[in-house]
Amino acid sequence: MINWIRTHRLSAAQELGQEPSLRKDRRLVFCLVTVLLWGLAAHSYGFFNCNFSHDSLNAFYATPREDQWKLENGRFIVPVYRALFRGNFALPWLIGLLALVFIGLSLYLMARMLKLHSPLLLVLAGGIMSVNLSIIAQTATYIHELDCNCLALLLAVGAVYLWYFYRGWLPFLGSAVLVFLSLGIYQSYFSAAATLMIFLSLMGLLQGEDVARVFLRGLRGIAILLTGILGYCVCSEILCRLLHVSATYEIFEQSVNIFHDLPKLIGGTYSNFFQALNNPAYPDAFRVVLYLVDFLLLAELACILFRQRKEPVRLLLTAALLVVLPFVMDITFLLAQGDQVHDLTYFSVWLVWLLYLLVTFLPTASPVKGRWPKVVCVILVAMILWQNVVFANTAYMKKEVAEKATYSTMTRVLDRIEQREDYVYRETPVAFIGTGGGIAYPTEYGNMHKLVGLHLNDSIGVDTPFDFYNAIRPTSGM
Repeated sequence: MINWIRTHRLSAAQELGQEPSLRKDRRLVFCLVTVLLWGLAAHSYGFFNCNFSHDSLNAFYATPREDQWKLENGRFIVPVYRALFRGNFALPWLIGLLALVFIGLSLYLMARMLKLHSPLLLVLAGGIMSVNLSIIAQTATYIHELDCNCLALLLAVGAVYLWYFYRGWLPFLGSAVLVFLSLGIYQSYFSAAATLMIFLSLMGLLQGEDVARVFLRGLRGIAILLTGILGYCVCSEILCRLLHVSATYEIFEQSVNIFHDLPKLIGGTYSNFFQALNNPAYPDAFRVVLYLVDFLLLAELACILFRQRKEPVRLLLTAALLVVLPFVMDITFLLAQGDQVHDLTYFSVWLVWLLYLLVTFLPTASPVKGRWPKVVCVILVAMILWQNVVFANTAYMKKEVAEKATYSTMTRVLDRIEQREDYVYRETPVAFIGTGGGIAYPTEYGNMHKLVGLHLNDSIGVDTPFDFYNAIRPTSGM
């Protein structure tokens, strides 16, 4: 492995030189194949079965009510995307294919921006983007949203690509439009664009790029993000008024509340970031690996800052970006005021592992010498990715077992109902007493129930047409 890493590592000339043209760049196919293989290893069980439950069962066919709900939540681009690409039915195999293509394209654009040429780094980066708890949670429970959200990721990365490589008003507006479209699909991937901008700024500072240039480019990036947000807010408000739909969150009222509770929300965002990074869904013993990665990354960043002590301005800007980075990765917590923030919104948090790879492997940025720190980095990230692959397949199997157990139980219940002499089909009212929360969670699955969508489902005790479907296929066995 050591010789392989030495052979395929980045050279300074590759890193600092110009990227090849899109037509001649062979990394596109490599990125798509890499993500496809990771996706098949981790998500085939979910892509080639129809284990709908929870929200995905409510929306396996997108009715007009589903489209209205999307509009109420500010995701007004989703119905347009469905009409153009995959129709109203949630077909797992097609959704999975589209999602992997979008992730593969995102990886390729990131590889060009971050100047990643090493096959090893591309493989690991592809795993980080396609095999994380956010993608697993979506595939397991919200598969009807998976391809849409991955498209939001691609649009966010595309916005950063235009910002990084092109100058002028036209690229500026194009980048802002892509941010606008990404927000119109799923708002939390806005953080992916901001996170990637910080990554690129950090890499520029660590590789000796002019501080003023990095700073001005960062200001332009902030302007792009704000322009995209402003356009999104205005468009969302206009659509809601024209279609007579009440938005779930009033933008003005939400902004006032955020400013009122800003200090508390900022502290909560940082706290929630570290909790999400070491997600409780992982096995308790495995968290040692996560803590070790956190420690090594912090140690490397501390070394980097120490090396910059003779350049106060560069040191100050680098430190400021590192302080802001966790906040930006979990910015959804602030925007949602800490309400209903779960694993689907944490995609940017998992990019911490990509940062660990970058600062360890890039020759002009790495504070570590020798080959063993790189070997340790590869081993630790590979362990995390393999754990995610196993976790994903276990989660999908668990849901299938729960579905069969639920059908078995409901069949027995219906049989007892039909044996009653006073029961008349479709005439005698039937009421279920009790909720799914009374079901003990099987300890064999460890902490898996702590991942959103895999916890106990209380929908059997809720009297609405949509939640009735959840009672038939809950996320836990009955």
